[in-house]
Amino acid sequence: MLIAFVFVLAGILPLLGSVTPANLQCEYRSNPLGLDMTQSRVFWQVQSDERAQGQTAYQILVASSEKLLQKNEGDLWDSGKVASDETINILYSGKPLKSGMQCFWKVKAWDKTGKASDWSAPAKWSIGLLEQTDWQGKWIGQDQGEKTNDFA
Repeated sequence: MLIAFVFVLAGILPLLGSVTPANLQCEYRSNPLGLDMTQSRVFWQVQSDERAQGQTAYQILVASSEKLLQKNEGDLWDSGKVASDETINILYSGKPLKSGMQCFWKVKAWDKTGKASDWSAPAKWSIGLLEQTDWQGKWIGQDQGEKTNDFA
């Protein structure tokens, strides 16, 4: 019985005290669509069960597809490990983003002892139509000649 208790503690203790990035947001919104900027700001909250615990570093991955992000491939941006306790207004600094692009992202954080968290749950944002040439459409309605009398 004592041996089983020790094994349970051995499995639980490494989880205590670590940090977990959560509530990922871009431009102060969860999973925003159609942003009108290509250098968005991201932020997250750090959660921990331990008092006085905090983030000492982070890594952000941004990918053009969910599949790449699941494989931990940031084809748009991999910040690498950044020594910082900042979690607010981190400016996207990856490849240039274009109209209509979708960006899938996640964060890993390191705690005060240098232990890395698991990756956060994924989040996303998309870019709207930025250039005049991106807007294409046709007038929808009844085609009429020039109106000379609205009562006719």
